Amino acid sequence: MRNKILFIVNPKSGTLKKTNWIAMATKMLAQEFDLEFQYTTYRGHAHELAKNAVSESVPIVVAVGGDGTVNEIAGALVHTETALAILPLGSGNGLARDLGISTLLPFNAIETIKRGKTLKIDYGTANGVPFFCTCGIGFDAHISQLFATNKKRGFINYIYLSIREYFRYKPVECKLEYNGTTLTKQAFIINCANIQQLGNQAFIAPKADFTDGLLNITIIQPFGFLGALRLGIRLFLKQIDKIKYTETFTCKRITLTVPEHTPFHYDGEPMLIPTQITVEAVKQALKIIVP
Repeated sequence: MRNKILFIVNPKSGTLKKTNWIAMATKMLAQEFDLEFQYTTYRGHAHELAKNAVSESVPIVVAVGGDGTVNEIAGALVHTETALAILPLGSGNGLARDLGISTLLPFNAIETIKRGKTLKIDYGTANGVPFFCTCGIGFDAHISQLFATNKKRGFINYIYLSIREYFRYKPVECKLEYNGTTLTKQAFIINCANIQQLGNQAFIAPKADFTDGLLNITIIQPFGFLGALRLGIRLFLKQIDKIKYTETFTCKRITLTVPEHTPFHYDGEPMLIPTQITVEAVKQALKIIVP
């Protein structure tokens, strides 16, 4: 009996056309697997489809989209025997890039589904809401809110919004409680990472390990214009932890207390939060197919 693969496709994610990737997936996989393609039509739909797949014991569910699509699907697959695979067609594709899944060559990404190995990775929760890449408060969360409501997608538009909003954004004061320590920081960004990057090869936590059961925390303090240039360069060189504006550490659990209406994101998705949020790591609870 042949195994079934369910492809859950978000037609609105990213800027790339999905028809060519789907056609190639069909050509490469149809002889060995029973394939089904389902398309999302509203937010949360991917999670529902993935949950149904788990109840039907589907062995592999493929997320066709970006990190937001991956988040919805993976959230339904944690602590189950159904494995996640990714065809990365979003704007950032942070998790796929961190796992070494090709974001440029359809053949390589599909070959991973066909011949790859299964690995168990960590995930995190923010007040119980799962995330698989990063979550946090501050400037990147502010940009996530704007990006989510913007009609234009893609990396270029993300950079444009970041440059424009840099001159408008005011850092927030946050109380952090972790590992028996309590401190207060004036922060431009506080990021809690399960993986190394935000997406597009921008490495917010260069030492993060998605199998160690720990969060990698990066605090970026306010900086001037020249500091922004240094920060941007180091972000893409995997050296953000080596500049004076940043502080990094690991923990299993952290509680953040922030002012009302502070921007927050999980896997790039904006989220309304109370003034206190607890972020926790959950060790090796998601089966995922990697090269």
